Amino acid sequence: MPEEFTDTPPFVPAPQPANKAQIRRRLLELREQISDAEMLSAVAAVREHVRAWAPYRDASCICAYVAVRREMPTAGLILRALENGKIVIAPKVFGKELRFFRVKNLTDDFSRGAFGVLEPNENCEEFSPASADVCLVPGVVFDKKGNRYGYGKGYYDCFLRALPASVPTLGLAYDCQVLPEIPAAPFDVPVQYLVTPARGVFKTAR
Repeated sequence: MPEEFTDTPPFVPAPQPANKAQIRRRLLELREQISDAEMLSAVAAVREHVRAWAPYRDASCICAYVAVRREMPTAGLILRALENGKIVIAPKVFGKELRFFRVKNLTDDFSRGAFGVLEPNENCEEFSPASADVCLVPGVVFDKKGNRYGYGKGYYDCFLRALPASVPTLGLAYDCQVLPEIPAAPFDVPVQYLVTPARGVFKTAR
């Protein structure tokens, strides 16, 4: 089982004054500074942590985002899940909401959609994310309580509010993306677990 959060390795301090826009901007800058070699190492470590995590390992249905820009990639996890016979569902933007569709092939079942992000094709079968056994969640920045900021569009904020708490949510991040604390609104829904290259999978201190 993943251990409760610890403060090791050290965090990157939040920008001061620590408002949401400044934190998001600073963390995007830090993410862009990660070298290709560091990224490859980080991605490999996170991939192995997630594969060994019992809720993911034992899951029959995985809800997974498709990485954009320099988000922690999920292609390797999706590919292995498909090879292992798991159902994989991925998001597609409809107006102001995300809907999820089953994908069976990384090449044939995706095309560029909103904001240039790879999304399931129209012929993919729609699935309810409530049927997933685990949900992988992207973010620009997280804190140890599981609070997260995305790019400011609010898609995942709305999605997480509607997702049953019985579905474990796992935020994927580089170590520099996890701060001690970030401002959060009362209606924000934190992720239940986080994974980083150095820390592995840990339960958030909600």
